[in-house]
Amino acid sequence: MSSETRARRGLFATVIVAVLLALGLAAPARAATPARAAAPASTVRADDTVGQIANGLIDSRLYVTSGAGNALSAADQNEVKAALGRDRDADIRAVVVRDDITKAQVGPMLKAVANRVGKGQTYVAVTADGRNMGAISKKLNSKEINQVVTRTNGVPLKDRLIRFGDLAENKADDKARSSAIAGFVTLGVLLLVVAGAVGAFLVVRKRGRERDARRMAELKRGVEEDVTLLGEDIARLDLDVMDPKLDPDTRSDYERAMNSYDGAKAATARAARPEDMKHVTEALEDGRYYMTATRARLASEPVPERRPPCFFNPQHGPSVQDVTWAPPGGTARSVPACEADAEAVLHGTDPDIRMVPYGDGRRPYWDAGPAYAPYAGGYYAGYGGFDLLSGMMVGTMLGSMMGGGFGGGFGGVPGAPGDGGFGGDGGDVGGGWDFGSGDFGGGGDFGGF
Repeated sequence: MSSETRARRGLFATVIVAVLLALGLAAPARAATPARAAAPASTVRADDTVGQIANGLIDSRLYVTSGAGNALSAADQNEVKAALGRDRDADIRAVVVRDDITKAQVGPMLKAVANRVGKGQTYVAVTADGRNMGAISKKLNSKEINQVVTRTNGVPLKDRLIRFGDLAENKADDKARSSAIAGFVTLGVLLLVVAGAVGAFLVVRKRGRERDARRMAELKRGVEEDVTLLGEDIARLDLDVMDPKLDPDTRSDYERAMNSYDGAKAATARAARPEDMKHVTEALEDGRYYMTATRARLASEPVPERRPPCFFNPQHGPSVQDVTWAPPGGTARSVPACEADAEAVLHGTDPDIRMVPYGDGRRPYWDAGPAYAPYAGGYYAGYGGFDLLSGMMVGTMLGSMMGGGFGGGFGGVPGAPGDGGFGGDGGDVGGGWDFGSGDFGGGGDFGGF
């Protein structure tokens, strides 16, 4: 065989091998193609998790689950997001789910998603075919949700979501207006009540101040009578304290009487409240005793024992004995009395009772109201004070006020007598999400499954 023939055979063999190799490689490639085409289908998820849906709704008004497929185009999704973003009062987040999802699956999913997102007032789920819809809301109750869902029946998916948002927003706006009107009405009523209460309080306070001012004026007139009487008594005695022949003890008692009188006048001028009159009558009691002592010394008689003032009329000065006396219709009690009043009581006649200004007339000081409590208390401050008075004045107006002692203010004698969360089961807004009273809507939607 020639060399040319061998070359031709070699070239032919090479071509045959190349063809066979090409055929062998092509067959595996064609077999592999179906395997690669099937791979994407094996990775498609049945649906998204609650966490994925919640993450998608944190910064968006719409989330389309994987199971819903291409239910909405990108342009449709943008349109729905823009429309729901305008519904600020209803504050809606929407989820598009696969067609075969059930009420039992969607209900817990919406609640769980809402809790994870942590914002938004209304959550709505709708199937990819647009047929079935259910929602939960803090703004709307179950009846209102059912009405909104029912009124969107039969509308294509995109339009149904937008219409749901519009209707829910209108409902929320109406409720807000009604609530605002009710709030304004309530506020108006409260303002009227408060205004009336304030007005009544101001009237009562004004009347109380006028009454207190009137009683204070009456009390001051009565106290001034006592002060004036002591001054006249001192003036009638007209001792010359500079007379060297005057007994030193007599001079001392007389000076004390004059100093007490001056103190009583000054205290009367300063007095602004009934309580202040206690200082006046303390000084008057002191002055009355020293005038009695002065007269005794001038008459060369023993200085009398210092006893409580005459109960019937403290202007009479110190008492000389205790007598049993009962006011008209009252209980008998032991009271200190001056000589003249003791004699009257013992002989069955009326003692000379201290009558003080009261209204348009005069009354015994013990029946002239609480303003005279400090007045009486000052006279007996050195003799047991109100403890002594309470026994003497049983059955009188002042006596009825002495259970806890005197003092205090004028006009009375003090001492006398839904967490809003998404969790939870049942209930409407505020107590947990409501699913249409157990139904996810009306008109054959989720509740019709």
